[in-house]
Amino acid sequence: MKLMKHITIALVLCAIPAVTVGQTTVDCKGCTHAASVYMGEGGFVATADDDVEEVVWVASCGGVTRDGTLEPDDDGMVAALFTGDLACMAKGGGTFEVGPVMDGGWFWVTDESSSAVGNLVALDLFDDKGAPKGEAAKITSAGAGVTMMAGRGAVFLKEAATGRVGILPTLLPEPPMDPAAVCGPRTNDDWPYGYDSQASSSCMLGGGRTKIRLTGPGSFGSSATITNGMVYRPNAGTVTVTADLWVDESGSYSTDEALTVFAGADDPTPEQTANYLAAVRKGWAGKTASALGPGSGTNWLTATFGASIAAAVGAPIVVAAGADPVAGVTLANNGSTPTNPDATTPNPVGQAVFTIGPNSSYCSKTNNNTAVLNVAAIDGANMIHPGVVRGRRAGLGSSRAVQGFAAIAQLRIVCPPRSSSANMGQELVPENPFPVDE
Repeated sequence: MKLMKHITIALVLCAIPAVTVGQTTVDCKGCTHAASVYMGEGGFVATADDDVEEVVWVASCGGVTRDGTLEPDDDGMVAALFTGDLACMAKGGGTFEVGPVMDGGWFWVTDESSSAVGNLVALDLFDDKGAPKGEAAKITSAGAGVTMMAGRGAVFLKEAATGRVGILPTLLPEPPMDPAAVCGPRTNDDWPYGYDSQASSSCMLGGGRTKIRLTGPGSFGSSATITNGMVYRPNAGTVTVTADLWVDESGSYSTDEALTVFAGADDPTPEQTANYLAAVRKGWAGKTASALGPGSGTNWLTATFGASIAAAVGAPIVVAAGADPVAGVTLANNGSTPTNPDATTPNPVGQAVFTIGPNSSYCSKTNNNTAVLNVAAIDGANMIHPGVVRGRRAGLGSSRAVQGFAAIAQLRIVCPPRSSSANMGQELVPENPFPVDE
């Protein structure tokens, strides 16, 4: 009911005046859609394009052209009545163009005794001469009992015996195409661990953007990806949070030389095979597993990381690698050295390690302050296509301070929940004030 109220108001206030004889033809450069049939009385309803403050219309009938503007309502809707001329039918029909509006607009025309409804068609479906760019559907003739008049992307039908009218579209929508395949790793029948090839042609490429994954304490002593942007500061001891850089999975493939070496080997060695598999999975989260063995969940993009703690007043405080803690946070590794060099298969470089410990200035009986940790990554020499982008192209804005970064993430270090002050060994149910003698 609210929608119909808006339409009614728009139709009453924005009615297009009758034809004024003697006006010249007006070009509608802003128009994007047209009524497929324009004659007689009727009206239209459409939604203006985003951020459009004014919609333009141009109507032509019998050699006379009129134009005007409409202001979208709060919902972006525009609607108006128009008064055409039934004589347009005999003269091949008139035209009504409007825009900029979105697809989905519709209109109606009223003949001598009944009305018909049609859709506004997009003008980009027609060439400069008004002919359809694609092939219009061929409409079967209904014979002498129904008159047919071609419009723009539709046919106007009128039953001679009853005067009933209708509008039959001739420009039909094309069936949706299958989404383009994204360039990157491909799996075999051993999914989810069998990512052993990649697509590098006939696929969709992304824009070279990346994302920072933060991993911290999980359940039962495990590690887990931090998805809520928050970690609890410990009351005692320390917690570890790691940061690494991944592609945003919009489409990229590896150009690592390990692929060429593997392809050129008649009998690849285990090392060549491992390097090849690492290359085709490069930078893709969740696709680095090898039967959950060594390297599982480990990133293969190299990067160095910088960090700072947002200060309450003034500039952020830099958290330098190997330096004293800032707000209880230490950067033990900025990504320039392996995180686990003593392992049989050491983790590659590119993963930063943060150690978070207690800090009474932030969390104590009298303090409950959150430390905001800003983490920024600078990509290394990663052989992937498209190459990693930085700054404005990475969606980080135009500030000069961020132009050297590939990705930025933020982690809120909050104080742990206050423990209950009650003595856990104390009975919390009061003694029965109404004892019963046995």
